[in-house]
Amino acid sequence: MTILVLGGSGFIGPLVIRKLVERDQQVVSLDINPGAASFAEMGGQVEVLRGDVTQFEDVVKAVIEYRPERIINLAYLLGVGEGRPNFTMRLSVLGMDNCFEAVRLCGVKRVVYASPIAVSGPQKCFGDQPIDEDARAYGTSQYAVHKIVNEFHTKQYNQNYGMSITGIRPANVTGPDKVRGSTDHVQCITLPVQEEPVSFPHKSLMRLPIYVEDIAEAFVRVLLVDST
Repeated sequence: MTILVLGGSGFIGPLVIRKLVERDQQVVSLDINPGAASFAEMGGQVEVLRGDVTQFEDVVKAVIEYRPERIINLAYLLGVGEGRPNFTMRLSVLGMDNCFEAVRLCGVKRVVYASPIAVSGPQKCFGDQPIDEDARAYGTSQYAVHKIVNEFHTKQYNQNYGMSITGIRPANVTGPDKVRGSTDHVQCITLPVQEEPVSFPHKSLMRLPIYVEDIAEAFVRVLLVDST
C-alpha cells in the first residue's frame, strides 16, 4: 500500500520510513525541510516532497496526487519554548487539523500521529498511583495543551465520520543524534562517552527515555493495522 508520512525528515520519520520500506510499503514523505534526511538507498520506494502541513493546500494536494491508504503525522517541533505561541499553535493544532480534514475529504480512513506523554501532566496531579490513557489530562505547556486539542479532535473525527485515527503518546524519545527538545537524557550518555563532563541542572526532573528505534517500530505496527 501507499503511505504518506508527514514530517518524514525529522528525528523519528526516517526510521519509520525505513521500517515501512522493509515491509514492502510504498512511501511518500512530505516535509518542509526534505533535505534533512536522505532516502536515496531506498530506491523508488520513497517519494520525497516539500510541503508545509500548516498550509491545507500542501496536505490535500499530496493526498489527492498519491492516494495513500494510510497517513502518519510526525510533523511537530520540540524545543521552541513558550515564547512562540502563534508558531507552535499553527504547527501542532492547525497542521493536525489540516491532516484530519484532508483525509476526511479524500476518503482516507486510517491515520496515526504523535502525541506526547506530557499531555498527562506531572505525577503529583494523580498521587502515588499508576495512570493510563483514560486518565484526565493535566498538561499545561503549549505543546501539551495543543496535543490535548489534537486528541479531542481525534474523538470528534472518529465518532462523526467513522474514521480510525490513533494518537500514540511516547515518553522521552532518545537517540544519539537527537538535538532538539529534551536532550538531557541524550547528553548524559553521549558526553561521558566523549570524555566530556555532563551536568544535571534539573535534579528533581524525572525522564522516561524510550529509544527512537523502538518508538518508530511502535508507530509502524499501529499504522499497519486497521484499528486499535
